[in-house]
Amino acid sequence: MRKKSHISLALYIADSMDVMELKKHKTAFCIGSILPDCKLSFLTTRHEIGGTFNMVKEEIKKLTVDCDVASINPRAYVIRLGQIIHYLADYFTYPHNTVYDGSLKDHCIYEEHLKISLREYIRSGEAARCREEAVKFDTIDALFDFISDMHSSYIEFKKTVEEDCRYIVSLCHRVAEAIIHLLQIQKETVLNPVTV
Repeated sequence: MRKKSHISLALYIADSMDVMELKKHKTAFCIGSILPDCKLSFLTTRHEIGGTFNMVKEEIKKLTVDCDVASINPRAYVIRLGQIIHYLADYFTYPHNTVYDGSLKDHCIYEEHLKISLREYIRSGEAARCREEAVKFDTIDALFDFISDMHSSYIEFKKTVEEDCRYIVSLCHRVAEAIIHLLQIQKETVLNPVTV
C-alpha cells in the first residue's frame, strides 16, 4: 500500500476506536503506520505474510502478553501498534501476495487505485457500516489463528481493489481492538494478581 493509504487507515482506526491513548497520540500512530516503508529494510524485506508474519507475531506479543505494563510509554506503544497495522494491511493487498503475478509497474498502478478506493471507502462511511463487531480474543494464539484464517480466506477470493479495501479495514480494525483488549487483560493480570 502507499503511505497515504496507510495514513488513511490509521486515521480511521484511531478515530473509530474508543481508546484515549490512541486518540491522544494519533500522529504517532500514523507515523508508525508508514515507518516500515521508510526503513532501509523496505528495500530487502518484502511485506508479505510468508516473510514477516513471525516478526509481526513477536511484535504483537511485546505489545500484549510480554508487555511490561508498569513502564509503558504510550507514544512509543502506538508507534509500534501502527507498524503492526502496516504489515497486516500489506498482507491483504493483492500485490503483496505470492499469488500476484504482475510486474512492478502493475503493482504501482494497483496501489494507486487502492489509495483512491480506500480513501473513498472510509470517507463514504461504507467502512463504518461494514465494520463487524469486535471479537474478544482471550489468548494471543487465538488472535494469530484469526489473522492466518482471514488471510487463507482472502487468498480464495477474486482479487479486486474493493475486496482489498474490505479485508484491510476489517482485519486491521479488529486486530487493533484485539491488541488493546489483550493489553487490558495483561494489565489486570499484573496489577491484580490472583493469589492462591
